[in-house]
Amino acid sequence: MSKVLSMKSSELSEHYQKNKKIISQRLNEFAVLRNEKETFRELCFCLLAANTSSHMASRVMEQVGDVIFTGNEEEIMERLHTLRCRFYKTRAHYISLAQNVPLTFDRNYLVEHIKGFGYKESSHFLRNMGHKGHAILDKHILRSLAEFGVIPEVPKSLNKKRYLEIEATMKQWSEKIGIPMDELDLVLWSRKTGEILK
Repeated sequence: MSKVLSMKSSELSEHYQKNKKIISQRLNEFAVLRNEKETFRELCFCLLAANTSSHMASRVMEQVGDVIFTGNEEEIMERLHTLRCRFYKTRAHYISLAQNVPLTFDRNYLVEHIKGFGYKESSHFLRNMGHKGHAILDKHILRSLAEFGVIPEVPKSLNKKRYLEIEATMKQWSEKIGIPMDELDLVLWSRKTGEILK
């Protein structure tokens, strides 16, 4: 390991130790059992957060009301537009389709049946529902993995094969540095953003 990477690894370890308690608390919050309605709300949150931000998704979900459960696509679209949600037409379409999909906590199933969900979004949803062991390979995580030499570069796109390869490599790295996979995601995210969000 180069001197620079060694210093960065030491800094990462310090950041982890400093934030370990709050990260553990956050993961425990995710593990709380939820009813059907709460589960669908979490699904909608992840649809809204995709390619935007958790801040925007949280803000919209706080104000969206029950239209995501009872509204048709047009009604959902109008509500999202009122709340200044980015890509409100596309997201309303995805939410309206998801209303009719029986939910299971299987990542491949979610990718195949929830329009708007790829492996990143499905992993995000599962993590927020308390399921462990999946990597949420967003831009912050990918840049961090490249920075630490875990992957050679940030890929321009991620198909299923490449996503799973990087996830497996990240798991091996987490074992090597002694930071559990699910905690590592929040460690890397908070290191880049200064926040420990869902």
